[in-house]
This record gives sequence, structure tokens and C-alpha cells, in this order.
Amino acid sequence: MRALLLSVLLVLSACGGGSGSSSGNATAGSSSSGSTASTTFSVSDPATVGSLAAMTDALVVGDHIVVRSRSASFVTKNGQPAYAGTRLSVLDKQGKLVSSTDYGFSLAAGYTGEWLMLLSPDGFIMVQASAGTKLLHFDAQAKLAGSATDLYPVVAATSTTEYAAAENGGAVDGNGFWVATTFSLLPVTDKTQYVLKLCKFDFNGKQLTPPFMISTSALHPRVAADGGVVLASWMEGGGATLAMWAKGAGAPTIRSINTGGSQPYPVALNASGKMGVLWNGKATITTTGGVMGVAVDNNGAPVLPTGRTDLTQETLSTNWNGNPHETEIDAHAFSGGLSIASSVYGTFKTGDPSSDILVLADYTIGSDALSAQTPSVSRFILPGRAALGTSPVFRQMLFADHAVLLAGDDDHLLAYNVTRSR
Repeated sequence: MRALLLSVLLVLSACGGGSGSSSGNATAGSSSSGSTASTTFSVSDPATVGSLAAMTDALVVGDHIVVRSRSASFVTKNGQPAYAGTRLSVLDKQGKLVSSTDYGFSLAAGYTGEWLMLLSPDGFIMVQASAGTKLLHFDAQAKLAGSATDLYPVVAATSTTEYAAAENGGAVDGNGFWVATTFSLLPVTDKTQYVLKLCKFDFNGKQLTPPFMISTSALHPRVAADGGVVLASWMEGGGATLAMWAKGAGAPTIRSINTGGSQPYPVALNASGKMGVLWNGKATITTTGGVMGVAVDNNGAPVLPTGRTDLTQETLSTNWNGNPHETEIDAHAFSGGLSIASSVYGTFKTGDPSSDILVLADYTIGSDALSAQTPSVSRFILPGRAALGTSPVFRQMLFADHAVLLAGDDDHLLAYNVTRSR
């Protein structure tokens, strides 16, 4: 599980197979309804970021970037190496490597799961995301500060009566951060049921709200928060469920939504608490589907076009000209709109063979349904029409005047500088 909310695969590179990049001068087409974004994209040549490999997450911290990637430390599981994801590297705001520290298993003995990375007043924090709730503090230069604490009590592996923490999803909002945590009795079996609790903590790990039980059968929690509003999502009984906690409300409103069985990814659409949810419509290289999404109202109800009730029609990738076959989604509120990064499989231009194509799509945020917006879209192919590498991970690092696109796989990490003009 990759935790962070909000991560569609993206890498930007040369259009035409050469070593240089070309800018995507894409302007949205006309639309008979909804709003229209109009953005021109310009992309630099890629730069290799040191010898970093297997990036798992990244975060903008002040005027630089912190990347979390594979450590050299591993344990053997089922005859295969399982690595800690605890190398923390600092990049400048253009994506150039400044420093790197491999923490190995010193942060959590034997732990090879994922971590949440969340901004804090003094730098950032990391919270275990795959098992446990260990909280760690780092300064702005990715140096460990102080000792670890646990958001919830640690349960002994031999216990059969206490609920142990499993998966976590989280997001920062104001004076702390929200965490949605699944718990189960031990030992875990194929019949284990996970309850889900939502709680807000301050940056020292103190509870600011009681833990609210929001599900008795949940998997894969995700959280988005901003402006005093929090939206949690998870899978329950093979379907998607949302918990919307509006600002000033006494408790969250819970409802199921029809994503066709796809994992929902909540996203803050602006800094005023407007929320949405995205999902991938299970497209593959050979079958159609798409990146889909809706804004939600204060009760968590989807905002749909007039007369429409079927969420499986809320496709956002119609103008991307290909099948989005990757399942993760990277999306951020940015400059008054929503920026989505993704990849599709299709033809870059008429007569070309099918290949992986990378996509940037910017959407305006208004009162209309997201699917009614006409996005600005920029499409790119990898150098030499290369396919996406093994276990690719892509992150948009957004600054006020530009973005850095990080493209990583098992072997290397590339950085692209992207500017937008409207």
C-alpha cells in the first residue's frame, strides 16, 4: 500500500523520442457546459537525482523537497529481500540532490511497510502506515528530532483480546493532523475484520478529538483535510465508503458511493474545505476505463450534472486520448484549480504505435460537477517511447512559480521542472 493520498503516476519527457523535452502547449477545447481551464505547460529536460532508487513518497518542505526512497537495509521474507523505505533525501526546489541519509531500520526495527509523510511546524513528521502507529519528527533538513512515540498503545503480538493498529491514512489540517486507523484482533487471518477509527492529533501525538468509530469492516483508509473539513475514504464489503466531517459538525456523515469497486482517493479541492474524491475506473492496456471523480457537498454527497445519478459516468480523462491503466492517483489543489498527473496507454499522434503516454490535466473548481469541466491537457511520451519502468512512482512537487515532477522506478529517479502559464 502506498499511503499518501493523492498520487497518479506522472513523468514528463521528450515528445518525439529525443533527449530533450518539449513544452506542452495545450489549451482546453470548447465545452457547452461547465468551466474551462486554460493552461500552457513548459517542461525542462530531465535531470537524474543522484543514485536514488525506488522512491516511495516526496513532500515539499519550505523551499525544498524531501524524498523518501528505498534503504539499503533489508530483511528476507519468503526468500526475497524486503527493504526499509527509510532513506530520506533533501532536494533543492529545482530537484537537485543536496543531502541524503539512510536510516535503515533505526526508525522501526524490522519494519518494511509504508509511512505517511506530513508537514509540521518544525519540518515534517512520519507515521507508520502499514502496521503500528509510530510517530517520528524530522527537522526541515530531514534530520531525526527526538525519539519515537506511538499514537495508540502497542499491542503484544501474543495478545488475543486487544485491538492492534493496522493501516493508517492521514492529512494535516491547522493545528494538527487527522489519522484514520484500522484495528483488528490478533492473530490476523483471512477472516479478520478491521474496525476503523478517525481521530485528530496535535503534532506531539496528543489526541485533539476522541477516536470516532466510523466502520466495523474497513480496508485501505485514506484522508484529505483542509479548512477545518476532513474527508476519509475506505473500502468496505467490496465497495467504497466516505466519511465527511464538515467544519463545525459534531460528527462525520457516512455514506457509500458507487466507484464500481475501485479504491477511492479523497482530495482537498481548495483551501476553504471544498472536497472531492477520485478513483480509477479499472482500465487496463486493452480495456477502457478512466480516471473518474466528483466533488462532494457538506454531507459527503456527490455533486453530479443535472439529471445524472450514475457515478460511473463521471469520467475526467475523456480528453486524455488513451486508457489510464495505472491505479494510483496524484492530485493536488493548485492555483485555484485541481492538477492531476497520470499516464495512459495509447497513440501519441496519428500513425504512432501504442505506448505509455504521460498526462498533466488541470481542472477549474466551481459549482459544476468535475466532469463538466473542460481541462487543459498536456501529453508526453518517454524518451525513445520507453515503457514505464518497474514499480513506477510519480509525484508533483508544487511551488508558487513552478513544479518539480519526480519520476522514479526501481532503478533511478528523474526530476523535471514544469511551469504553467494561464
